[in-house]
Amino acid sequence: MNSNRYYITLPVTSQEINIPIEITEDFLGRTDSIELYEDEVLGQVIGIPFDFEVGRYSHNEYSPTNSETSINYEFYFYSGNVNTLSATTCPLSTSPDLTLWSNNYLAEGFNSKELYYFANSFANSFFKLDFYDRPDEKNQTNYFTIIIPTQQGFTTTTSISPYIPPVQIKIPKYKLDFVGDKEGFFLYWLSVPQFLSLDTFYMSMKFFDAKLGVFVRMMNEPQCRLANKYQFDSSIYFYNKVKLNYETKKYEVFDGKNHNTRIGTTTNPMRWYEYVNPTSL
Repeated sequence: MNSNRYYITLPVTSQEINIPIEITEDFLGRTDSIELYEDEVLGQVIGIPFDFEVGRYSHNEYSPTNSETSINYEFYFYSGNVNTLSATTCPLSTSPDLTLWSNNYLAEGFNSKELYYFANSFANSFFKLDFYDRPDEKNQTNYFTIIIPTQQGFTTTTSISPYIPPVQIKIPKYKLDFVGDKEGFFLYWLSVPQFLSLDTFYMSMKFFDAKLGVFVRMMNEPQCRLANKYQFDSSIYFYNKVKLNYETKKYEVFDGKNHNTRIGTTTNPMRWYEYVNPTSL
């Protein structure tokens, strides 16, 4: 039987095939990578830490040429008959010389002796400033509150008895600064905007009357100057605008009716007027 014969010659030396696969035994830095990964996982689970340090903000200077820093408040309480409010007219100017709103605590129901002797009903009363992120009452958050006590403020001369000399009693007029009356002068807010980037607030004002145990809401315009005394834009007349500067740690206040007009200075103090609720008519 015929068959093909094939001969395979085996080499007498070892043969090699080079496969280009990189193999390294350099484990330098592997532990650091594991720690970085652990930090990343922990950050996802518990969150990244933020700077929650609170800074103290003072009232900004009036202008580059006027270094005065005081912030000035004047509060006017309604002293007239609520039934005659709709028939009352106001001066056309911004003068506080009104007939039905008075810059004293007597219009709120306190008497001179209570003011002079700081009766508990007066000493426990205070002005409450709330700072919101927006003036929309349906969708706003109150971030912080400042209290101005009645123990501060200007005084006026009055008589509490025909048998003793005239005395000084407090009136709701304030000049707050670094020295003197300063409670309520500083605002306390986050030092950096890392956690919450918010530098604009809307300030509302209420007076707590400890004698009656009620809060009295205040507005930045007397109602007798409004076309409709009970139907108006609350976002304008119940709030003033406050701007913070994170770098200088200072703030400024602007009129709620005109956000370009700065208020709170000695020449243009921040005036608040008691709001007369129509349900009391």
